[in-house]
Amino acid sequence: MNRDTQKEREFYAKPFRFSYSSLNKLLFSPSLFYKDYILLDKEIRTDKHLVEGKLVHCLVFEPENLDKKFNIVPGKAPSDSVRKVLKVMSLNTNKRKLADVEDDVVLDSLRDMNLYQSLKADEARIAKIIKEDHAPYWEFLSNSNVDVIDQDTLRKCEDKASVIKENKDVMNLFEQVQTDFDLDPFESFSEKYLKTELDDYPFGLHGYVDHYTIDTDKKQVVICDLKTTGKTVADFRETVDFYNYWLQAAIYSKLVYDSLGDDKDEYSITFNFVVIDVYKQVYVFEVSTESLSAWASGLSGALKTAKHHWDSEDYSLPYDFLVNKIKL
Repeated sequence: MNRDTQKEREFYAKPFRFSYSSLNKLLFSPSLFYKDYILLDKEIRTDKHLVEGKLVHCLVFEPENLDKKFNIVPGKAPSDSVRKVLKVMSLNTNKRKLADVEDDVVLDSLRDMNLYQSLKADEARIAKIIKEDHAPYWEFLSNSNVDVIDQDTLRKCEDKASVIKENKDVMNLFEQVQTDFDLDPFESFSEKYLKTELDDYPFGLHGYVDHYTIDTDKKQVVICDLKTTGKTVADFRETVDFYNYWLQAAIYSKLVYDSLGDDKDEYSITFNFVVIDVYKQVYVFEVSTESLSAWASGLSGALKTAKHHWDSEDYSLPYDFLVNKIKL
């Protein structure tokens, strides 16, 4: 792993808070975490499924912010791979028209993304990107930093959002329950940014919690995390393990718990995954108290692992490979 001592000094000189994605990345591949968060060489992700997931969240929780978070391009958006190239190009040129983008910017971006490299002629590679069909997408992409979507994607995600909103079990959790009374015991939050510091750790935690409600009379908190999956609801248990969604649930629970104030120990927390699958089946998975407790313990272990990497400044291998002799 190539180290950059200057970037390391800059990283350690500033406060840092782990999100679910950054902590999960550190556990999976410390060297990739080093590249993304210390070298600040993070891969640009414009994958269609990621954009669609964010769009469904927006349509469900904050539809009023659709125009702030997304640009809707006429026609059909380019493929995933071409969108990635166009995004990289937009960071390296100020040209507003796609036809005016410098050839070296196009070719460098294609090399970075390893796209169309089998074509021998530079002109052929450039022609794959600089084409009239991609011009509308480029115009929207080069004018803002928000996600760009096409009408087909919007319609597809609007359909999913409608299915979610038509589900009574889900809306019983999502619908805002406050009244106009000053002494209303209910509080409801959507897409709420929370952060917390951690005792005995040189870093903190942060994240956007999809939705949670607080009943100050009953001292109850209900947290909901919306998931769109390309599999079925029957596969979601395995999905939780594969993507370490348990870690996300533990982090969100910790963030909400720490936000409750001095009497937080009096509150009980319930966590739900609200899942819409590839067939638009919707199901609410309530997490048991036993699982949530086990996941909290797992988070504690993950933070200790993170602290080892932090203190040793060693991101060359996963924790077990650094401290144990692994035999096959």
